[in-house]
Amino acid sequence: MISFTVDGVRFNLRAAAVIIDEGHVLLHRASDDDFWAPPGGRVEAGEASAEAVVRELIEEMGPAVDANVGRLVWVIESFYRRGGTRFHGLGMYYVVTLGPSSPYLAKDRIYEGFEDDLTLPDGESTRLIFQWFPLDSLASVPLQPTILRTRLSSLPVTTEMLTNRETGES
Repeated sequence: MISFTVDGVRFNLRAAAVIIDEGHVLLHRASDDDFWAPPGGRVEAGEASAEAVVRELIEEMGPAVDANVGRLVWVIESFYRRGGTRFHGLGMYYVVTLGPSSPYLAKDRIYEGFEDDLTLPDGESTRLIFQWFPLDSLASVPLQPTILRTRLSSLPVTTEMLTNRETGES
């Protein structure tokens, strides 16, 4: 994965899925996190970011996810702190649609997935939780990056470059 530390700052290259359907957005979080984010993960060296989105969705949701990657809507440069570590991230956010055979279309249920490279203190893999949120409720959702709280309800016509600076510690 493309993730390294320079001068005490951790850099990550991430690719994420913007999955919007019927006025809802699909978000996920690790069971031990206190924030939600669009599904996705870090890009591997030599891997195109659009390919990373598909790989991450299959790894985290299973091969039945039936996801189709569309256009790149945002490149978001993020600066934040987590667990005492400073981060500098670059995220590639793609519109993704779920096909009619996807088992993740019901808006009224919570889905579980797994993240193999994150483990809990007992050695178990971290559970991932996937949930649909109404777009008009995002102001009250602890969403990362926070800039998406206002941007998800109206996708841009062309790709936008955004900068997101978090204050405080998560």
